[in-house]
Amino acid sequence: MDLPERIIFLSLSLFGLIAAIFVYFALSLLIEVKKKWQHKGLLLFGCWLISVMIIFIGDLVNLSFSMVFFLLVLWCACEGSGLKKLTLGLMFASTIFAFNGFYDNCVGFFAYYWGMDTLYDHLYLIGRSLFALMLYLGIRMRKPEPDFELSAPLWRLMFLLTLSPLGIMLSLILLRSPYMQINGTIFADSALFFVVILSFAGLLRALTVLERQQRLEGENMLALQNQRYYKAMEQQQFETRRLRHDLSNHLQILLALPPQQKDDYIKGMLDNPSFKQIFTWCGDTTVNIVLTAKEELMRQNGIRFYPKVDIKEQLPFDKADLCAILSNALDNAVEASLELTEDLRQVHLNAGASKGVLALNIQNACKNNAPTQNEINSGKNFFPKTTKKDAENHGLGLRSIQETVKKYDGNMEIMQKEGIFHLFLYLPMYTRP
Repeated sequence: MDLPERIIFLSLSLFGLIAAIFVYFALSLLIEVKKKWQHKGLLLFGCWLISVMIIFIGDLVNLSFSMVFFLLVLWCACEGSGLKKLTLGLMFASTIFAFNGFYDNCVGFFAYYWGMDTLYDHLYLIGRSLFALMLYLGIRMRKPEPDFELSAPLWRLMFLLTLSPLGIMLSLILLRSPYMQINGTIFADSALFFVVILSFAGLLRALTVLERQQRLEGENMLALQNQRYYKAMEQQQFETRRLRHDLSNHLQILLALPPQQKDDYIKGMLDNPSFKQIFTWCGDTTVNIVLTAKEELMRQNGIRFYPKVDIKEQLPFDKADLCAILSNALDNAVEASLELTEDLRQVHLNAGASKGVLALNIQNACKNNAPTQNEINSGKNFFPKTTKKDAENHGLGLRSIQETVKKYDGNMEIMQKEGIFHLFLYLPMYTRP
């Protein structure tokens, strides 16, 4: 191999690697790659294979082998459900193969027909790298959230939608004879390849649209849940004020009751939560209401509560959101504490607002079943399972807190150490546009 040929070979190898890198980055926008370098290297090799694979009409080997190999690589190197990996693998591989088939058969046919075969042989990997770049930029412009995920029904829907263009491409390549590619069919082949490429491009775009719609629905559901929670607590406080206002009526009833019934009536009044005192823990009314209610809940369940609150003024957050954060965090602490013996039940709360930031730290004793920081960083569903019997309608506490924290551009961390569960979060206290 002389020097010019070596230069051409190295150039083509470089463009093949560039195409693989862009496909790898495009894929990583939609699915999480495992952290180990072996997994990343394996996936990069799989992307390189499908990027440089030559796809000729009638060739039963190249497409079949590389498709199966890429799906296996994706299965081993990426996180997520099997249906997600299968669907994304088929979409990406089919999009790349459809372009390769169009480029190798249709563009190649015209290049040879017009006597430009030498130029085509030297530039065919450049065309692949340009397509990979366009694919990456197209997905990146509409990239989903870092923890991109769809529900199982939506993944099944995307898989079924993938089968139609996939069937067209497989039929076009695997069920055709290579001798059928003549002047009369090359334009039809070009049109079919183009339709398949557009179909897969539309499906990849649909993924981000569905993800955003699902996320909005989830945020609306959590917001509605938070609003209902806050309204329930407001109603409780209204009942408190009403019953206190009617205290004179209760005193008149006491005067009219026989002596043996007065003690029972007084005891019933004292046990009514509406007559409990609302403690002033800090300068924010919502925080005071929530802490008073949760302090009473912990007292009834034998849980020692150690609050330390340094909030001097009303906080600039939506009352329902603030109520949801505190209530869900303390409810989770109570739920975890109830799994322990009474001598181990304790909850520590530290909350402070200063220098434009609200910081909240809750610690409670728990069993050894809390998520680790690695599970949090992995983007999986790391939230602990609820111990309540109605699991379908519960277990949204931490997810509700996380969504509310994101709403205010804050951050949330959870970890377990030596039988203590830690929840830490902070929220910037600025006016959102």
